[in-house]
Amino acid sequence: MERKMILSRPASVTLVCFLATTFLLATPSRSRAQKDLPEVTVATAVSVLAFAAVWVAEQLKYFEEEGVRAKITVAGGGSPCLAAVVGRSVNFCASSSEGLILARLEGAPLVAIQAHNRAITLGITVRKEIVDKSRLTRESPLAERLKLLTQLGTIGATSPGAVSEQIFKFLVLKAGGNPDRLKFAYLGGAELPAALMNNIIDTFAQSPPGPETTEAQGKGYVLIALSRGEMPELRDYPYEVLMARPDFAEKNPQLARAISRGGALFYSNPQAARAALRAHRFSNLQRMNDAVFELSLSLIKDAMPKWGDMTEEGWQKVLNFSIGAGILKEPSKAPSAKEGILWTNKYVGKGP
Repeated sequence: MERKMILSRPASVTLVCFLATTFLLATPSRSRAQKDLPEVTVATAVSVLAFAAVWVAEQLKYFEEEGVRAKITVAGGGSPCLAAVVGRSVNFCASSSEGLILARLEGAPLVAIQAHNRAITLGITVRKEIVDKSRLTRESPLAERLKLLTQLGTIGATSPGAVSEQIFKFLVLKAGGNPDRLKFAYLGGAELPAALMNNIIDTFAQSPPGPETTEAQGKGYVLIALSRGEMPELRDYPYEVLMARPDFAEKNPQLARAISRGGALFYSNPQAARAALRAHRFSNLQRMNDAVFELSLSLIKDAMPKWGDMTEEGWQKVLNFSIGAGILKEPSKAPSAKEGILWTNKYVGKGP
């Protein structure tokens, strides 16, 4: 005979009330635990895929898992990002390592505690008509592609002295050209892709997805993707780094590990990293179409570090580039690349 448990109406009502009370008591405790996490603000210099590790960490709630709530904002440039941290209006700045060198020379009390990239992520984009005429592709010998840069007309850059300008001086000099003969138009970051597609400029340098947008529309072509690490002096190079005032970094070390986990996922589980990046508000379908996203991801993924720790050798490359590109005007004033001056691995720990 089948045995059935039958509750009387009063008993069933009592059970439902007990379960409901248990749920209501448990839910606030979880909410309180979430609410009680310390909150910090992180500003990225701009909204580009060089910060993919930050976006993945936010999307997958790695910050919360590490015990902190992070509010991610966009500063609108490296200078305002650094200034916001110095002025304490934000807690962390994610921006270029070259900018940190200049900030420190000006007396800003900042230190890098984590690296999101292991190569410069800029893509050197040239008008498609010029590339087709040259019969060059991304797989052509690097020397031939660099030589083409010495033959171009107007170069688009964000502002005088920005890395989008200095990278061309560095590459043209490497190709045997004269950087003093280069002609620049300073247009701001958002305007560069449109300027190339409208034949106002011949080339520009930017991290994905701007260059890839022009390629997807058949107007431009990413001739040199520095994120692929073809140039030894720009490889194993901490490009975008997380910076903070030392006192605040000491109190809030969790971000360094959370962002490192975001970058490491591109190696341990590429599909999960891709899905998280695609779902993020800065790189979802509403922000970029499939063609742009897939091309951008293919060109940026090699720049993701297996972990966010840094080395003296890597920072020496940052200093060498800054001097060679003219970013650091007085080489004699260059700081040391040794740990504890510009950077530290004190908070990032070791990877998996």
